[in-house]
Amino acid sequence: MKPPRRRSLRSALSLLLSLLAGGCAQEDGTQLSGLLITLDTTNVDALSCYGGRPKLTRHLDRIARRGVLYESARTVTPITAPAHASMLTGLIPLRHSVRMNASMVLPSEAETLAERARKRGMQTAAVVAAVVLQDEFGLAQGFDVYMQPEARASVDADSPVSRPGSEVADDAIAWLRARDPERPFFLWVHFFDAHGPYRPPKPFKEFAGGDAYLGEVAFMDYQVGRLFEVMKEEALLDKTLIVVAADHGEGLGRHGEKTHGVAVYDTTLRVPLILRYPDGWNAGARIREPVSVVDIFPTLCEAMGLPVPRDVDGVSLFRRPPVTDRGVYFESYFGHISFGRSHIVGWADARGKYVHTSVPEFYDIFRDPGETIDLVAERSAELGAYRGAISEIAGRSRLSQGGETSPDELLKKQVEQLGYAGAGTEFFRLPEPLDSSDRDSPHANLQAHNDFVRARTLAGRGHTSQAIPILESVIEREPRNHTAHYLLGECLMSERRFSAAIELMERAVALCEAKWVAPFANIALCYDRLGRTDQAIDYYRRALSLGTGPEPAIRRLIELLQQNGRAGEAEEYVEMLDAGS
Repeated sequence: MKPPRRRSLRSALSLLLSLLAGGCAQEDGTQLSGLLITLDTTNVDALSCYGGRPKLTRHLDRIARRGVLYESARTVTPITAPAHASMLTGLIPLRHSVRMNASMVLPSEAETLAERARKRGMQTAAVVAAVVLQDEFGLAQGFDVYMQPEARASVDADSPVSRPGSEVADDAIAWLRARDPERPFFLWVHFFDAHGPYRPPKPFKEFAGGDAYLGEVAFMDYQVGRLFEVMKEEALLDKTLIVVAADHGEGLGRHGEKTHGVAVYDTTLRVPLILRYPDGWNAGARIREPVSVVDIFPTLCEAMGLPVPRDVDGVSLFRRPPVTDRGVYFESYFGHISFGRSHIVGWADARGKYVHTSVPEFYDIFRDPGETIDLVAERSAELGAYRGAISEIAGRSRLSQGGETSPDELLKKQVEQLGYAGAGTEFFRLPEPLDSSDRDSPHANLQAHNDFVRARTLAGRGHTSQAIPILESVIEREPRNHTAHYLLGECLMSERRFSAAIELMERAVALCEAKWVAPFANIALCYDRLGRTDQAIDYYRRALSLGTGPEPAIRRLIELLQQNGRAGEAEEYVEMLDAGS
């Protein structure tokens, strides 16, 4: 990618006149509706309009031809729930407090786009495709209707934890046709097909030349096309601002990252972002200046005639050129929370991209878009400005996780099945963005991470004997990886090696700065299997002191206490069981 060129005076004046002529309503005074389409795990270069395989995404290309396409849009974090929370609140993860999937719930104090729209009498609806966005995680605030995957009674490796785009499109289309045609609306539609595992319908895989990932993108594009056609049939295209964005991309092996979440290279940070105006404003424009998914909130607020709060981190893009000297914040705490690595944050602008971690990095992303040359030494004089920008945004007011309801254990397990290890942990404290760290940078151990993912997949399919040596190798390379210790302990339990499993679980607890019920419950189970009742009771109690544990653990503790003449002590847990039923 070349450095951004200065706009001509004529172009700037044209944009300014369009801005002055535009507004939040049509010329006849009709209030605009808003449609937000989010494409989970979708790379910019997977879309034809961004230079991908020609004609693969014909429906999204059609939206782009009639819209404004942003070439340098980035997500705030390559993780689904916090990225969507930023789109819906206009706040970076540090401020809305959701830093990880399943472990954290969007606080009720957050004011979402849907809440603002509903207060103004608009109809609000959301159709989401994966359990990672289940209403328990707080993103349903303000939606009259929130359609999501059906809850499951159990977890197994082959059961779906998401639903296909065809079902998502069906629900969205049904809602559009049943809505009150006299009232404007805000509709959010979330597609999850491009997230692994990649299993596209055969015709779409063939259409993508045998590439399973691109086949999923093509299938998703087809569903977007179905939705677009119904918008046309319902005469909504000239009354609605359509925003298409991805929450993050997919590594696909680039920089050594196969999936997403751990690293913050542009392979997963850069995302598609397209705005289609009902009157064709600036149609076909391609904007090079940096923007962020956090801009979606103020943009849709302004488009739908809603007040834009002053304290949001996003900047409205509605009918205006982006700020040329702006920078955007990004982070990933996934490696820190789940694997004991350093946290990682950064700032990107037109001059470059600074990555703050235990081993800082700097890239000239316009001359080196592949981020192959680390210039942190050569550009050291500039790093203070980037740290200053991070410090300023980190100093703004924040929402707190305190007092929020924790999702149930089954739902956390289902989220972990999507690849987000550590989803069930509740951390005491996370490091501040500019805190120093003596832990390994997430960018330094991507092969170990890939090996961990492979071992987790094997273990989930019951191949624990194959997973064990891989996990032992991961721990040798990453001795502070508490999740690898925990998973190895689970594998040893499956092999009935209970004493060895206890050692691994205790090490996991020692390494993890969190309220983590699962290892304590597993240690209790191991002692139980070894016939060491007193130790089993002690660890069951310690597990349950951290929060409401799994029901089988509560029942077993009650049984052990009653069998050992301690019925009085058991009553506390009988009450806990009754309260949870």
